[in-house]
Amino acid sequence: MKSFISLLFLSLTPLVVIGQNASDIQNRSDSTERPQPAPLSASSDNNSGSSNVSASDTGAQRPISLKKKGISSYFGYDSKYFYRSNPLATASAMKQPTGMWTNTFYGGAGLGVYDMDSAVITPYIGGSWTTNEYVEGELEQFNYNSTSAYVLLLAQYGNGWSTRIGLSYANDRSTDNDTEDYRDYSPNIGVMKAYSLNDSTTAIFDASIASHDTDSLVIAGMNPGKLDNLELAASYGLRHLYGDFTVSPKYKLIYKSYDTGLNDGRDDLSHVLSLKIDYPLSESFKLSAFGGFTSRDSSSGLDGIDYDYESYDAGASLGLSARF
Repeated sequence: MKSFISLLFLSLTPLVVIGQNASDIQNRSDSTERPQPAPLSASSDNNSGSSNVSASDTGAQRPISLKKKGISSYFGYDSKYFYRSNPLATASAMKQPTGMWTNTFYGGAGLGVYDMDSAVITPYIGGSWTTNEYVEGELEQFNYNSTSAYVLLLAQYGNGWSTRIGLSYANDRSTDNDTEDYRDYSPNIGVMKAYSLNDSTTAIFDASIASHDTDSLVIAGMNPGKLDNLELAASYGLRHLYGDFTVSPKYKLIYKSYDTGLNDGRDDLSHVLSLKIDYPLSESFKLSAFGGFTSRDSSSGLDGIDYDYESYDAGASLGLSARF
């Protein structure tokens, strides 16, 4: 009898481990804040992405770094080393704090600038590739590479507002197994407003709606689209120039509603606080220090699992950007 129980336990152990890994990977992917397209990041960070803005002949805002006609390209590299208190976005008792090292290569193009009667229209395409490595040995099995791509139509108006419509793609692949852990297609729309508070401070408001069609790693019998959701997000940030330093605090509120599989009926509300300090080493290089706090309150779906979590980040990065 004992032999039978031992044999049964050994036979089920791989399934338990796979189930735990699938759940951890889903939590990690679900809580990851994907990078914005470079043109949107440039609106709040003049040292990266593709554009600053100035007035065009129509009175609307236009990206001065882009050519008036034809294609203008941009690319960059960003390396970050930081501490993360809860890398797998699990309940408090399950936290596994670790250091992380990420390296991101990104690029894209603005496909011309078109002055309309009341707005400047710019189509964009772009993408990025990121390596994500956990310093803690027990978490190395979760090392992954992320790929993202986007197409975006951006309209900028003379009153400082901009609107956009786009389609984004995200993919996570296991470094060790070369398997797809997560895939997401996301049509989205958004608005942004940038305005000066004084000579040294700019405020940026951003709001967006996105629908996420996902496919994630699951064990047999589970729905791979469990992470499908409708996302509403709004943020408010500042860019303050202090000598050679740029100080950028930001608050972001994210609401997600799920309706697939065992996540049916689940709603998430996340609060994200961040602070970034940039120092330019040259026209193309910058050194940054950053920190952040994320808190998610979640109502359980059909599976009854508690998806609440909190996590802290703190670290530094070195970035290179260029445009032509």
